[in-house]
Amino acid sequence: MEHGARLSTSRVMAIAFIFMSVLIVLSLSVNVIQGVNNYRLQNEQRTAVTPMAFNA
Repeated sequence: MEHGARLSTSRVMAIAFIFMSVLIVLSLSVNVIQGVNNYRLQNEQRTAVTPMAFNA
């Protein structure tokens, strides 16, 4: 009985570690994408010309 419970606990811990590893990889990839987007937004600014008076 103890042996089966021990295997079950080990399996749950392994699944938890795999799940946490997947979350860390996803978080890192999203952070890299966010950093690239922020860099582009800072360095690729374009000027928008707006007229002083709009014709209504």
